[in-house]
Order: sequence, then structure tokens, then C-alpha cells
Amino acid sequence: MSKVVDTLKITNYDKFKCIADKCRFTCCDGWDVSIDTDTYNKWKKENDKAEFILNNVKIRKCGSKKGYFINKENHEACPLLDKQGLCQVVKSLGEEYLSSTCHRFPRVENIFEDRKELSLSCACPEVVELISSINGKINIISENGTNLKSNLLELRIREVLIDIMQKESFSLEDKLIVSCQMLLTVLEKENFREEGLLEELERYKNKGNMQGLIDMYNEIESDINDSVEEINYLFLDIIKNYKEVSNFEILLKDISEFAENIEIESLSIKWHDYKSLFEQYNMLIENCIVSDILSSCISDDIEEMTISFQMIAVEYLLVRYAVFLKYCMNENKEINVEDVKDYIVVFSRIIGNNTEAVIEFFREGFGEPVLEIGYLCFITLF
Repeated sequence: MSKVVDTLKITNYDKFKCIADKCRFTCCDGWDVSIDTDTYNKWKKENDKAEFILNNVKIRKCGSKKGYFINKENHEACPLLDKQGLCQVVKSLGEEYLSSTCHRFPRVENIFEDRKELSLSCACPEVVELISSINGKINIISENGTNLKSNLLELRIREVLIDIMQKESFSLEDKLIVSCQMLLTVLEKENFREEGLLEELERYKNKGNMQGLIDMYNEIESDINDSVEEINYLFLDIIKNYKEVSNFEILLKDISEFAENIEIESLSIKWHDYKSLFEQYNMLIENCIVSDILSSCISDDIEEMTISFQMIAVEYLLVRYAVFLKYCMNENKEINVEDVKDYIVVFSRIIGNNTEAVIEFFREGFGEPVLEIGYLCFITLF
């Protein structure tokens, strides 16, 4: 007898609708364009239909991995995109000739033993709009209207991550640090028996234990100038190869020039007022973070899951800092919600969809891709 597989969907999943050429952030710019093996073979097999693709686009194999990608620089648009921002594959051949990545985006599908989960990527501005319209906490529920518990360890860990991130009465920064510490603890003890790991997870669901960790980390002395300087360096390093991407240029060029030339002390004195003002958008940011956790923190490899969550945390920190730079440049000292949404999309693409490049960046800078909790506190809790 076949096992029943339930389908779970994230909040507003069925409301998503692509706005095609009306979108300010084309899907085909600012990241690698992947081509799955089945699609590539289909193009090769039906060469008469796909001749214009194979003759005009450079396609490379993904190293040792399965699949291919279009050979282009990150700042370049996909060569299959026309001047109106429409895909020539769809126009000439139909959606059935798209690669699976292009066909699904921004929909994300994850399949487990007893469930299929359908979520949405924050790298799409329409998804961020849908998330911003949610009244309350984002969730993922089964089609029959109930949440499904799972016995899979990776989903139990993810469940605790979401529980921490949706706790009331804690700041977003504190919840990120507790989540990172929980994953680092589980990673350190991954060779323990599963029962021991589950007991460890339960500790992090307790508010008292969470508060104890937060108090401990908040006692660590740090200089705000040093923290702002470090996040400024990180920001400039991460966006270095993306400032010329047509989607991002208008959002990154001015603030990057400002960040390169400003005196750190003059930024630091504005941070406290900005941080208090930014809190009005914490629910939007929290829901985007939880959405990212649901779609990407799914690996049964604990190190991989830890890295995935740390990338999400870095995304948030860079969104917060990019909006801060915009705030400092604005004479009215106001925060525009559209800026917040735009930078969520930008850094979801720069980090979330170029993860391998960012992992290599951290490996070169810190010796390994898993960041230490001290460094995360240093760039988060200021």
C-alpha cells in the first residue's frame, strides 16, 4: 500500500501571480541561470525547434554536479531575455521548453517522506508584497487544514528555528543569535544519539533559557564604531560584483558610494535612532525570514542547515544596513517601506540565489563557511 503524501502550502501561496514584463526585478538578471539535464537534453534532441538557443547561447556544465548553466557574468542579463523583458524561449517554444528552475520560480518545492511542501522565494518582489499583506505570523499548513508534525530530525530542527523566530517579547536580533547558537550546538553534538539532540532542542524552546543566552551575549562589550565598520566592510564586499546588475544598480550605486566615503563615527551616532525606527518593519522581516527557513533550512546535513540559516541571518543584516545607509542619506530621516521591500529582494538574490559564491567568500575570509557565534554577535547586537 502506497504511503499517503500530504501537501503543505505556505501562507498566500495560491495568491501568487507573476506580473511578467511589468516587474521591476526581472528573474533573468543578477544570478546564475540554471538548466536541468532533462531540459538541456530536450533542446539537443529537438534541435530544429531549439536551434536558436543552442547556436546563440553559451552553455556550460556545472562542474561535477548534474545540470548546466548559461555562461554569463553575474551582472549580465540572461541572453534569452528580449528588450521587453520577456523570455524568448517562452515566446518561441512555450513554457514546456523552460528549465525547471525558470519554470517554477519563485515557487519552491521540497519533498520529504510523507509530505510535499510548497513555498515561495523572497527573491521575487511580488512574493514580498504578498508577505507584507499577511496579518500576523506566516505559516505553512496542509491542504486539509492541519499542521503536520514530522519525525524527520531536520524538520524537527527547523520547527524549533521557527518557534524561536516567532517568539514574542524578544528582539529580532536576539532571536537570530539564539537560533544560530542552537544550530551550532546541534552541529557540535551531531554524533550524539537522536534522543539527546531532541532534548537539546527542547531547551531552546524555553523562554527562560533563551533569555539566559541573550543576557550572556548582551554582556559582551563591543564598540559600536567597530561593529558598524565591520558591517560596512561586509556590505561593500558582498555587493562588489552586483553593483552593475541592471536590476540592482539604482538601489546599490548611491548607497555603496556613500558607504565608501563616509566616516564611520558619523554613521554610528545615527544608529540608535534608526534602529528604533526600523522596528516597525520587524514583522515583515520576521515573516520573510521564516519563509526562507521553510524553503531552505531542510537539509539532513546539520552543517549545511547551519550554513543555510546563517546566510538568511546575513541577508537580514545587509537589508537592515542598506536601509540604514538610505536613511542616513535622506535629509528627512525617514524609512520608506518600499526601500525595505526592495532590499529584501536584492539580498535574497545576491545571497540566497548565489549561495555557493557567498560560502566561498566566507571560507576565504574566515577559514571555513560556518561563522562563529562571536562574529555574528559582533555584527548583529549593536
